[in-house]
Amino acid sequence: MKLHTHLSICVWSLLAACSSADKTKIPPISNQYAANAPQPTDEGFKKQPAGTILHFLQWYRSNVQQLKKIDMVKHSSHPDSSNYYVVNDAGTEQYLEALKQSGFVSDTYITNWRAYFRKCNENLRKSPQSEAPVQGLDFDLVMLAKEYEEDLTGIERSTVEYVSVAEDKGSITVGLPSAGRLKYRITKQDGKWLIDDIKDLRSALDQAQND
Repeated sequence: MKLHTHLSICVWSLLAACSSADKTKIPPISNQYAANAPQPTDEGFKKQPAGTILHFLQWYRSNVQQLKKIDMVKHSSHPDSSNYYVVNDAGTEQYLEALKQSGFVSDTYITNWRAYFRKCNENLRKSPQSEAPVQGLDFDLVMLAKEYEEDLTGIERSTVEYVSVAEDKGSITVGLPSAGRLKYRITKQDGKWLIDDIKDLRSALDQAQND
């Protein structure tokens, strides 16, 4: 009987460990954008710094499915609030590290999103949520929309609507294949253009990132 019980415990522990490992195991995320991606229809993307934005979005399209596997929220470990969600710090850091490794975003971009995740966690403590999706994290954090697949799939059909560059700083407004527009703030660091910030310029500003 003792042998059977001990064997059962070992099997259960092994299954639990495998389950945990499978959940956290995420295939490597590439730091290269798709070399065989279609050419943009707007010639503006063939120049810098607009080219950096297009390449970033092509990189994101290649890796978005893996990034979506990262758990950005989890249930609280506190016994009295275990039904409620909190921000998964390990997950958000893994997400930000992947974006950083892409080579297209700056430390400023990472710092801003790290602060945003802290704000989301504070809001969850003030207004607990027991059901997903969690407010503030219920949209795509790069495309800044809940429905983005069509735009991302056809990102090469985007247009460069506005470019303002002075010395090593600038902003570029990109018109998406849909009616949406995104504004990118960029800086040149060590001879390379990097994205500092992305803002949604859609007519219906219903995303928390625009607050």
